[in-house]
Amino acid sequence: MTRSISGLLASALLAFPLFSAATDGGSSILVLDASGSMWGQIGGRPKVEIARQAVATMLKTWPAGQSLGLIAYGHRRKGDCADIELIQSPQPMNAAVFLQRVDGLQVKGMTPITASVRLAAEQLKSTERKATVILVSDGEETCKADPCALGKELEASGVDFTAHVIGFDLPEGPARQQLQCLASSTGGQFLEARNAGELNRALEAVSAGKPVAVKTAEQWIPGHALEWSTGEQIDGVSAESGARVIEFAVDRTAQDCQAQCLADTSCAGWHYEPTGSFFIDYPRCHLQGYGAPMTLRPEGEGWVAGVKAGVKLIRVPTD
Repeated sequence: MTRSISGLLASALLAFPLFSAATDGGSSILVLDASGSMWGQIGGRPKVEIARQAVATMLKTWPAGQSLGLIAYGHRRKGDCADIELIQSPQPMNAAVFLQRVDGLQVKGMTPITASVRLAAEQLKSTERKATVILVSDGEETCKADPCALGKELEASGVDFTAHVIGFDLPEGPARQQLQCLASSTGGQFLEARNAGELNRALEAVSAGKPVAVKTAEQWIPGHALEWSTGEQIDGVSAESGARVIEFAVDRTAQDCQAQCLADTSCAGWHYEPTGSFFIDYPRCHLQGYGAPMTLRPEGEGWVAGVKAGVKLIRVPTD
C-alpha cells in the first residue's frame, strides 16, 4: 500500500527521481533535537517520547553494514548554545546500546542546529565514506546561526555529504524554510511529520532507503483528470473522502476550476471535465483534498488537471 507523509498529496503521477539515505555501506549520524520544546505534546504524549519510539522502530530495519552515530543538542543545560554532544561515533549497529543512549536524553535547552550538523559533517568527513546526516528537529535555529548557509557551504566544499531533514511538528515560518534549505542544499530530502505515525514512516524511509519519490507539482496538465486511487484506505482517509464536484454553468472554464481550488485551503488538486463528457450537458469542476494517493488519468480534448504550487507529489511504498 502507498501512504502519504506529513499531510502532503501522495501520488503516482509520473516516474520521479528516488533518494536513498543508507543503503550503500556508508556512515550516518542521527542528530536528535533534545531542546526544551520537545516536552510539547502530541495526542497527550511528549514529543521526546514519540521520537524515542520512532528511533526504536527505525533500528529494526537499519541496513546491515551501515554505521550509525548519534549527536544530541539541548539535553544537558538550559540556555547554552554549546550544549552539543557526540554521544556515539559512527559504528556498526548495536541497537540495544544505541537505544539506551537515546532513552537517556533529557530535554532542556536551546536549538543549535547549525553547529550540530557541522559537528556531524566533521565526524563523517573523517570516515572518508559516503556521509549522511538524519536530522530530527521540532523548531528553528535559536543560536544566531544559519542552517541554510551551512548547507550551501558543505555542498560547495565538495564533500560527499547529504542531510535528510525531518521537521517534527514544525510551526509555520522560519523553521520550515531553514530546514528545507539545509536539505535541498546538500541534495537531501525534507519531510514533515505531524504525529507518531508520520515520524515513524519518515525515519523508516530515509534510513532504510525505501524509494521515496518527490516531484514539484504541475499546475496545468491538459488532457487529463486527477482522481483518487480506488479501493484503498490511507491513514484513515477513504478513497471517497476529501473530494467534491461542482456543477458549472456552461460558460465556466478550466481556469475557473483552477481558481476554485486555489481559493480553497482544503483543495490540493483539481480537474476540469468539459461539456459532453459522460453525456453531461454542462462542465464540472472536481476538487481533490490532501492525504491519499492519486492517479493521473488520460482523457482528451477539453480536460485539464492541476495541483497547487508548493504541494509535493510523494509516493512511499510500505510493503
